[in-house]
Amino acid sequence: MQPGPDALTRLDLDALVGQSVEEARAAVYDAGGVLRAVAPGEAVTLDYRADRVTVVVEDGRVASHHGIG
Repeated sequence: MQPGPDALTRLDLDALVGQSVEEARAAVYDAGGVLRAVAPGEAVTLDYRADRVTVVVEDGRVASHHGIG
């Protein structure tokens, strides 16, 4: 995927589920973004960042995503 202003929005976030944190981080980075990995129930800031994808990680794998922001 070519990085650019909308590359991150074209990233299939559902495809991140099941990947290792490292694999997911690389996929998001390649699309021009950064990955925020959090534990289930962990508190996070609510500031919006158009270049950030937040995922929930259990046992070193992405369990779900909260989208871009």
